[in-house]
Amino acid sequence: MARTRVQQWNQRLREVVERWLVPVGSALLPWPLGRRFLWWLSRWRGWYHEEASIAIRHAQSLGVVDDAEAFARRLRFRLLIEHADCFLVPLRSRRHVRRWVRTHGDALPPTGGIQLVGSHHGCGYWFVPWAASIGREPGIIVPQRGPHLARGGRPGGLYLRVRDALLARASGRPTIVRDGSEPHRLADLLARGEVACGACDLPTHRPDAVEVRLAGWRTRLAQDLFEIAQSKGVPIFLYTADTDLATGCRHVHIQRAVDGTPEEQVRQFADLLGASILRDPTGWRSFSIAHALFPDRLHPPDAPA
Repeated sequence: MARTRVQQWNQRLREVVERWLVPVGSALLPWPLGRRFLWWLSRWRGWYHEEASIAIRHAQSLGVVDDAEAFARRLRFRLLIEHADCFLVPLRSRRHVRRWVRTHGDALPPTGGIQLVGSHHGCGYWFVPWAASIGREPGIIVPQRGPHLARGGRPGGLYLRVRDALLARASGRPTIVRDGSEPHRLADLLARGEVACGACDLPTHRPDAVEVRLAGWRTRLAQDLFEIAQSKGVPIFLYTADTDLATGCRHVHIQRAVDGTPEEQVRQFADLLGASILRDPTGWRSFSIAHALFPDRLHPPDAPA
């Protein structure tokens, strides 16, 4: 159904507030004060309403919501932090990284090609400047923005462009757009002894995608990133990155992938992500597209139940 002009202007106003005014305003505050301000704002139910309502409905259908109101507020808090972080990162120095980012698990090699594989769980934007701060600037895969810009209003489209630009600035190298050429660009990056970074928890059309159980739910994940890394003989490191919502500390956990087939490594990734989801399901941004990951359990948002 086509939106009226009033609805279109309301949507644009919402995007200005949600993606520009609040994120930029909170990023200008000292982080402890900004975090408290965002928690205070999260009491209102209207923030990121479309994404949040779909994510909550899917999470409820999958049985990971005990208290719907507490789940919803924590989810809104996370979304507020996520949108603020892309502006907060360029405003802070490496001293901020040393103060607030804590790392756990395996160490990254100081030189040589590395494939990093993460997910859409957690407020994990600070993984990027941390990796750059130790000299391992990652080339990050981002989606094509054409479809997103066509659906969103002008403030939202500008936000996505600026976000990608700030992500590239934080990582220290250009982003890699997922446009069909990215396997060759990733392979070239790894062959030059540099670092590639991508997420593995997205829907896939590969007929031979790996069947996994993600937090107990059956789905299929693509093995592309693992295949490319193995073809270049570089080590693969899985990671999780999140923000402790109570203290504001950012936590990065690194886990080296097993020496095995790409299929075995995908299953290791699914185990790591599944544990993160069960620990705190409000952290998983992919709940809003979970119908594409679990089509046998969930209906698309615009489909009849």
